[in-house]
Amino acid sequence: MNAIKELRNTTNMSQNKFASYLGIPVANIQHWEQGVTTPPNYLVSLISRVMMYDGYIRKELTPTEVDVLRQMQATLALEQLDLEERDLFEISKLVQGEVTREEFQKRLKEKYQANGR
Repeated sequence: MNAIKELRNTTNMSQNKFASYLGIPVANIQHWEQGVTTPPNYLVSLISRVMMYDGYIRKELTPTEVDVLRQMQATLALEQLDLEERDLFEISKLVQGEVTREEFQKRLKEKYQANGR
């Protein structure tokens, strides 16, 4: 799992900008994302909390939720589905338990059928 990279990707920030945003050395971000070192779970939660407060995410995500989100995005990418901002919001609702998997799949299927895909 690379929770830091997934969290950074939600901001569309470069590693340098993300490190500056968090007030930490860019080398830390690089090492975490490359798997050289692993941040403790409490740090991932703390970064998630800051990002929620700043409006990048709607709910503080646990490392497990970030991993589920990453896996879902990877699965959809493998199926060559184009993800829009609304799709990512729907995925986050699924991860947070706000919609069931069946509801999510139904909405996704309806969207792609409507778009002729």
